[in-house]
Amino acid sequence: MPNLPDLRAAMNFPGYIPDAWTRVGLEGAGYEGFLPFDELRSTRPTTDPGVYVVLRESNKPPKFLERSPAGKTRDFTAPIATLEQAWVPGSEVLYIGKATWGARQDGIHRRLKQYRRTGAGTADNHDGGVWIFQLEDAASLSVCWRPAHDPSDKFVDALETRLIADFASRREHGKRPFANRTV
Repeated sequence: MPNLPDLRAAMNFPGYIPDAWTRVGLEGAGYEGFLPFDELRSTRPTTDPGVYVVLRESNKPPKFLERSPAGKTRDFTAPIATLEQAWVPGSEVLYIGKATWGARQDGIHRRLKQYRRTGAGTADNHDGGVWIFQLEDAASLSVCWRPAHDPSDKFVDALETRLIADFASRREHGKRPFANRTV
């Protein structure tokens, strides 16, 4: 039988949900980093488990590439019509992801390395959020993260689910972040 007070506290995710899904809102909620993917090679994010968010701070309409550069042996290209339909106009947040401990207990660091390498076409081990790499301005996107106060996989999974649900529930968005596809 689950410990109900702990379950209720975990469902609230105090402090993780920003007032606004913007860089300013995420900074206010304790997210850190805000680095371009290329800088992840020289700046080592925390090895703790937690969540991360990909941001596009430009308010210009997106331009999509015909072919995605993501993937070493897999083709992650999506039809442009699919990308256009998934786009959330006016949103800075493009993707919300999670990083569990992993076999080497290197959490966020490992997951962002996998994500960066998949986008660069040198790996295939991060298939979530790959639509961001089909953006013409993908190189200018930034990523931030926040370690989880409870490092359990169950908490991190629930936290990611709650963050995506909060984003989608906001009137200004009305759907999941662009690259949090459901298939």
